[in-house]
Amino acid sequence: MKRRDGILTSLVCLTGVCLMATAMGLLSGSLSRNPLHAQPISSPPMKPSVPPAETSPADAAAQTGQRWLALSLQDAVRLALQQNLDIKRERLSPQIASTIVDQERSIFDPLISLAANLSQTQALPENQLVTTEPSTGEPVTSTIAGVVSKDAEVTPRLQQTIPIGGFYELSFINTASDLDPASSGAVTRIANPRHESHLTLSFTQPLLRDFGIQVNTTFIRQAQKTTAIAEQQALQAVLDIIFVVQQRYWELLFRLRELDARLASLKLAEQFLAENKVKVELDVLPPVELLQAETQVKFRQGEIVTAKAAVQTAADLLKAVLNLPESEETWHIDIRPTDGLSVSPVPTLSEDEQLALALNNRPDLAQSQLDIESRLIQRNFARNQLLPRLDLISSGSLSAFGGDSLEGAENLQDTDGYQWFVGIQIEYPLGNRFARRRLQQRNLEIEQGLFDQRILKIVIGTEVRQAVRDIRAIGERVTITQATTQLAERQLEGEQEKFEIGLSNSFQVLQLQGQLTAARIDELLTAADYNTALARLDQITGTVRYGDVSTRFKPTQR
Repeated sequence: MKRRDGILTSLVCLTGVCLMATAMGLLSGSLSRNPLHAQPISSPPMKPSVPPAETSPADAAAQTGQRWLALSLQDAVRLALQQNLDIKRERLSPQIASTIVDQERSIFDPLISLAANLSQTQALPENQLVTTEPSTGEPVTSTIAGVVSKDAEVTPRLQQTIPIGGFYELSFINTASDLDPASSGAVTRIANPRHESHLTLSFTQPLLRDFGIQVNTTFIRQAQKTTAIAEQQALQAVLDIIFVVQQRYWELLFRLRELDARLASLKLAEQFLAENKVKVELDVLPPVELLQAETQVKFRQGEIVTAKAAVQTAADLLKAVLNLPESEETWHIDIRPTDGLSVSPVPTLSEDEQLALALNNRPDLAQSQLDIESRLIQRNFARNQLLPRLDLISSGSLSAFGGDSLEGAENLQDTDGYQWFVGIQIEYPLGNRFARRRLQQRNLEIEQGLFDQRILKIVIGTEVRQAVRDIRAIGERVTITQATTQLAERQLEGEQEKFEIGLSNSFQVLQLQGQLTAARIDELLTAADYNTALARLDQITGTVRYGDVSTRFKPTQR
């Protein structure tokens, strides 16, 4: 009887050992095929060791009828550049700024105007006529009626400010007048009605203040600088969104792989519980051993619930930056990243080279330089306003008349009537405090802008060095987490062998299972952090690395 019990016990133990060996063989087989454990950080892309899911995400989605979207990182970046609302908004800023440039240029547009008027005047009597009555010889007084004047005038004008500061006005005045009576005593009008034409050209040119193309195009050049700054701001928005897309893409991929790791951990705990139940039924293990396994199964089920919620949150964040949720149903699209959570090694990073790249590409540094240039333009204008106003004023006109409008205009070539004059006008405010203080203000603003630029360069240098250090540190952590996962696998395997021969208990085995899951998740997180750190370095240096996506984005200006 004892021999039979001993044989039975041996068979049960052998069966348990075989089952565990089979499970560990499958696990170690999947791990041994993983490049992560066979290659160092300088090797080709490495993927963290996570047991593969029994059903692919796409197949699972198809089986449940759920809509899903397979998305690579490059496709996600391209989609964000097309759809993201922040980028669409920022792309409008250069176009808005360019309209201001045209508004400022309009100061040099010619202005055409036309004035026309009609008038009639009844003059009050001013004189009287005294005559002698022939028959009596007595004086007779009569009042001379006031003159009735009917006038009309049509005046087209052309005005324009020229870039050197001058202003001219060309006017062609045409008048028509009809007097009643047309004569007064022995004096009679040459023509009644009388049509006069006057061609007048006046020109004013500043010689000191407001003189020169640079001064008079100040606001145009400022608007151009504003447009260039808006373009750099749009570029910064592109770089920021690309980084956010990469960050959230790797976060979603990590959460999916974390869920896979926790599902594998639950499966391992359930297998261990099933084996222990068999052993308890055969009186190989005491019933108390089941309590540890059952507790761990429930605990890991709770972790899966949390992991699924984290997957949904990460997916929603990615959908938001891609501007997918145009409708309520869009939120239910299942995004499935097609890129692997692998560590792609990069060449040795030089802090000096990355800093030089950042100083050449950073949009915020370009904005700082453009702002200083804009302030220099303002300073030069303020310097010109210190000068006194000395204007050259000139005017010339031709006049002619005739019986009708055509005759009056034709007679201008006879130059019977003309006028011209040339003069200067000087103006200077005593003390000139406004102009002097304005110039002082502009000089201080330039000095302030230079300090801001120096501070920004220090910040850029700090960010670049920190980003390079992060990549190096996380790269070392990748190697460490790989080794940690390998050691955790071997430790669990050894503990299970000890458990099979009665030298360990369920608590120790389950604890090492949890440590293995934690090591796998830490390895996954490190891989995601490494890729995010690379994306952060690209953002800091102003670089984009995606195929047909330009390495320098410049919004189209209308």
